[in-house]
Amino acid sequence: MLDIFHQRVEIAMATNKLFKIGFYLLNIGFALRIIEIYSLTGYKDLVETLSAKIGGFSIYLGIVMIFFILFFLKGRKASKEENLKIEKEVKL
Repeated sequence: MLDIFHQRVEIAMATNKLFKIGFYLLNIGFALRIIEIYSLTGYKDLVETLSAKIGGFSIYLGIVMIFFILFFLKGRKASKEENLKIEKEVKL
């Protein structure tokens, strides 16, 4: 984040906190949305249903985390390219 915001710590930390809060809210909302258990006849059904729900949610968390990492890497790359462009202009 510091690379993206040109070493401005306050903005980088505030943005990082916002992304964390957004990530948590998105995941908690999705988890609450998918947890619908209609009818269970025994412990076997309970374990199977919960393992399917938790497994699906874990896969979802992994995918969302990969997208966040790719988003940060893209921002960092754009920031580095902008810094190189500014450095070249200053040298001219």
